[in-house]
Amino acid sequence: MNQVKAIVVAVAVCGLLAGGLSSVAVAGENGHVKESIAHEKEAITHMEEAVKGSDNAHAKEALEHAKESMKHAEESLAHAEQATHKAKGKAK
Repeated sequence: MNQVKAIVVAVAVCGLLAGGLSSVAVAGENGHVKESIAHEKEAITHMEEAVKGSDNAHAKEALEHAKESMKHAEESLAHAEQATHKAKGKAK
């Protein structure tokens, strides 16, 4: 059963990193980026539930990598928002 959970978590991490974070990099509007980040947070919550009670070190490590990626995505969004505000200020 633990191997099944590990496979589910691994697939979720791959989907999260490949699909979710690429949309952060490509999205043109901050609203879309925020929506993408919200979906990624939800995916991480589901991963946490899947790993809970598991003794599978690989699944737990994958979850930690996903959390770290989420942190970087939020930092990227913050930088993009700062750049947008600075650009709007200079345009006036």
